[in-house]
Amino acid sequence: MLSTPLAQDTSVVQLAHDGLAVATQWSVIVAVVALLGILTALVVALAEMRRDVRRMLAALDSVTEQTGPLLEHATGTVGNLKRVTDVISTEVERLNRTVGEVAGELGRLSVESRRRVAEISALLDVAQSEAEDAVLDLAAKVRMLRRGAGLLARATSRGGDEKDPP
Repeated sequence: MLSTPLAQDTSVVQLAHDGLAVATQWSVIVAVVALLGILTALVVALAEMRRDVRRMLAALDSVTEQTGPLLEHATGTVGNLKRVTDVISTEVERLNRTVGEVAGELGRLSVESRRRVAEISALLDVAQSEAEDAVLDLAAKVRMLRRGAGLLARATSRGGDEKDPP
């Protein structure tokens, strides 16, 4: 048979909450909620940054793919301009030798011959000068392309060192 006690032998006492304890508990709750809000904002910002970095890497890959043929074409153009400059230099040297030989052998040229030789020499000098300017300009552009490609490569390598969050 079960016996039921007539009087309860244990008392439970609950203390009244004072205002400071309630305020402390609420401030902890507010701090936790604020911290969760900040963490959520950080996660969102990091996700945005990760997406932006991926877009930039894709753009850099695209630029790298597009500059490859340009660099090959520029290299071929520089080679062609060098050959043209060599041909012009050879022609100028040959022309100068020919003029010197004719002057040494004949001693005296007619006024018309001198005028024509001077025009041809001036034309070749202008052509050589413009060809050299074009070569220098192209070399500067190639140098700038290489410098830009180097900067892009460095930027890409810096972005690749950081681990993506799981």
